Amino acid sequence: MTKKVYAKKSEIAEIFSIPPRTLDNILTEVRRNPDFHNIILKWGVKSVRVSISGFEDFLRWKSNQRIKNL
Repeated sequence: MTKKVYAKKSEIAEIFSIPPRTLDNILTEVRRNPDFHNIILKWGVKSVRVSISGFEDFLRWKSNQRIKNL
């Protein structure tokens, strides 16, 4: 059995328990960040896949940045 590497936005929202609107905002932030923009594959208007491990890395990075700023 192969392990899934990329997931749809709806699957990412379900995996990480994030509301879809919040996920859209986070993905916009990911696209604007030069260190993480490559975790999103977009090849059409409604065709978007997100790297599961890459998204988790982004959330960990964002959490660390938040802690550093406190």
